[in-house]
Amino acid sequence: MNGGTLREVRLTLPPNEASGLLAAENGTLLEARGWDRALWTLLGEGEIQDCLSIVGHERGANMGEGWQIGRLYARPKDDDTETEDAEALARFDGWIYAFGSHFGSKDGALEPKRGFVARFREADVGNGMDDPIVDIEVFRESFVLHRIINDALKERGHATIALAQEGYDLFIEETRRVGREEEKAWAALVHGDDLPLNVEGAAFRPDGALLLGLRFPVAEDGRPILVEVEGLERAFERGDQLPTVRNVWTVDAVGRSGDIAGVRDLDTGGDEVHLITGNVDGRDEESPLIEDYERGNKVETTHFCCTLPPGPHSRLVAATVVRRFPQITRLEGIAAAHDRFFYAVDEEERVPLLFAPHGPND
Repeated sequence: MNGGTLREVRLTLPPNEASGLLAAENGTLLEARGWDRALWTLLGEGEIQDCLSIVGHERGANMGEGWQIGRLYARPKDDDTETEDAEALARFDGWIYAFGSHFGSKDGALEPKRGFVARFREADVGNGMDDPIVDIEVFRESFVLHRIINDALKERGHATIALAQEGYDLFIEETRRVGREEEKAWAALVHGDDLPLNVEGAAFRPDGALLLGLRFPVAEDGRPILVEVEGLERAFERGDQLPTVRNVWTVDAVGRSGDIAGVRDLDTGGDEVHLITGNVDGRDEESPLIEDYERGNKVETTHFCCTLPPGPHSRLVAATVVRRFPQITRLEGIAAAHDRFFYAVDEEERVPLLFAPHGPND
């Protein structure tokens, strides 16, 4: 249940619109900047090298004050690789990973430049944010994750919500048309019975398996889906082996006021998973994704916690409510740091960072 009143800190670094949140563990950077804690986030809708940012807190300052925000000075190793719509951050083995949505614009079709995974070594950030330049590796082999996740959903008999005809036309059929007419190398990877993926959360388990939280699709009963991917590092090795799907989980994590919810962000601690869930598409208009609009695309944004059982499973995973956000629809980041949770809100012109106070210095 909710633990204390949330505090809000307002930050500005154009373009704003924060997505994802991840606690920083680079002690050298914290020491050089005089920070006692910091959080990575993604700002704006540009290419990945332009939207990696960090929020730091001045050591010794009151928690409601002393926050700073800056952009990581970065460059992709391959200059001709286009990326867009970074949505999630995760860490494993010293690497910070950033994930594209793998989705499309509201008008469709699915866009290959959104289907990327990028990574950089956190230790390479060094003593500051702008020297030396940090190199980013980018994997953007079009529709690879789209294919392996769609195949896993079908092969495991995982029932998902029906895709509206408008959504099929916009996101699947239009993508296939572009692939055929422009003779794209990826054309055969998008099938007629596929579902569009919208990835908004990512976190690694202790053994290196990656959890991807899907905003869409959701399960047939409206519950959110986590996909567990093994061997993500193989994507960067440029060999013949690709990542594989190990598990597909459905989590009993739908908030109040609706019966359909997708993942907005993830964080993990051991086998414990914290996830933000909310509406699967914009609240102010009918969704082109959902066939049955009466099922309710106006669910209350909620922070849930669950524990994934060991080994391969496909059954429903129980979850408990940690905090409800009845007035916030665009909560897109969660990070556990220093015995508290931080939340990031996607808003234009500012970056609201939320946290629950712990003591008198908050």
